Amino acid sequence: MALPLLAASAPSIAASGPALSDDRPIVLAQSDEDRGRGGDRPERAQRAEKPERAERPERAERPERAEKPERAERNDAADERRQQRAQEQQERREQRVQEKREAAPERREAAQEKRDDAREDRQKAIREQRQDAQQDDKRKDAQEKREQDRKDAVKDKSDTAQDKRDERLKELREKRQDDRKDAVEDRKDAAKDKKDTAEDRREDRLKELREKRQDDRKDAAEDRRDDRRDAAKDRRDDRREEGRTADQKQRIERLQDRIRDERRDASRDKDRMNDRIDRLRDQRKERRDGDRVVITEGDRTIIREGGRTIIRRDEGARFRIGARDWREERRGDERVRISVRPDGSEVYTYVDDDGRLLRRTRRYRGEEYVLIDNRPRGGGAIGAFIDLGLPPPRISIPREEYIVDADTASYDDIETAFAAPPVERVERRYTLDEIRTNPPLRDRVRSVDLDSVTFDTGSWDVRDDQITKLENVGLAMEDAVKKDPKTIFLIEGHTDAVGSDDDNLSLSDRRAEAVAEVLTKYFDVPAENLTTQGYGEQYLKVKTDGPEERNRRVTVRNITPLLQTSQAN
Repeated sequence: MALPLLAASAPSIAASGPALSDDRPIVLAQSDEDRGRGGDRPERAQRAEKPERAERPERAERPERAEKPERAERNDAADERRQQRAQEQQERREQRVQEKREAAPERREAAQEKRDDAREDRQKAIREQRQDAQQDDKRKDAQEKREQDRKDAVKDKSDTAQDKRDERLKELREKRQDDRKDAVEDRKDAAKDKKDTAEDRREDRLKELREKRQDDRKDAAEDRRDDRRDAAKDRRDDRREEGRTADQKQRIERLQDRIRDERRDASRDKDRMNDRIDRLRDQRKERRDGDRVVITEGDRTIIREGGRTIIRRDEGARFRIGARDWREERRGDERVRISVRPDGSEVYTYVDDDGRLLRRTRRYRGEEYVLIDNRPRGGGAIGAFIDLGLPPPRISIPREEYIVDADTASYDDIETAFAAPPVERVERRYTLDEIRTNPPLRDRVRSVDLDSVTFDTGSWDVRDDQITKLENVGLAMEDAVKKDPKTIFLIEGHTDAVGSDDDNLSLSDRRAEAVAEVLTKYFDVPAENLTTQGYGEQYLKVKTDGPEERNRRVTVRNITPLLQTSQAN
């Protein structure tokens, strides 16, 4: 055992070793067993193989006892080795303790992070559980609500059906009660009528009439002012209705008398009609201006350009009909035609040197308003071809309301067509020339076809038997102008496909003008509220190249919603 020796040498180990701190333990001894079990003792070198006995060297001679080291010296060396090992072990322990101390904050931080992560995981799990619980509650509430709604719907349906049954039963009961009451009253009245004599009934009737007159006088005293105004309106309406319906026969007779008085020599007019178209051909003069062909024919001009043909005329002659005075003045580059109407109003028509309409105004009692403003947008030429490129309108009303047949339509139907707005929204207001030269634009307003007013082939005169057929149309136009003095009607002339294009274009334009003159002369439609245009055979109603009376017709449109009536300078 080495413990006594190590204990004996402990003071020297303590004295020779480094100074130790007070909190460090001091190891006094370590047995060989402890050293064998652990520590940092180096492994023993592998023993060399024993040589063959024959090869074993001879043992050296044992030194003399005097040559061997002293036991005390050997003990000191062993003590020093033990002290050194103990010191190394102590240093290693101190180093491990120091490393543990240095690693302690990191371990604490790691532990804290682990605890934080664990706490966050627990909180997240709690939140997820809470959200799952909320979702479950919501689903449960939604399911309960759907179930409740279904029950309520079933209950409401049942209640509604029951209420309907109750209402029907109640109505039936009330109806039966009313029927019984009426039957009882009827029986009472019948019994009373049987008992009463004729004299009694007359007295009762007279009594009722006297009481009614007394009540009427009381009501009249309270509402006399309103009654007078309503009565005046009723009288006006009655007179107008009487003029349209009740006295229609007398009105037609008066029209026929007037026609006969103004056309005394009918045979001469008939002879003159036969050679009218021939005389028109003799009057025509043609000239070329580049790609444009211009044909003059009296007061009309036919223009061909770019595959299109149009006719222009001077409408001034119509304004002489019924005028109290008519004169023409020159104002700068324009000519002004002034027509004084019988009511004192003045119509000013501004035209260029070729007689083409620029604008038309009416003055009455110091006020002036524009009827037509035909000045082109952007300073273009008057009367030029203007293609707006508009598509055909979409018609969503019955065809008989869109194109009204004046021969079968009532006055109310014609009045409705003239008062109706465009069948499709209008982007802006247009000049008269734009309306005349663009069929899709004209088709945005309804039309009234005068199919019953027809013309003889080659003629533009309105026959006597045709004038009376214009009555409903003339009255509707007259009433429209009374409601709105700025109303403008376009009267279109059309022909069949017999004859040349120039003949048909001229005939159609003259037919439109002839109808306008009849409307002004016989139906009091002011000339300034009318404008005319001929289209020849361009728009055939019956697709045929032969003679067809229905193609020789006139169409009337209220173009006021389309028309430009003023233009900023």
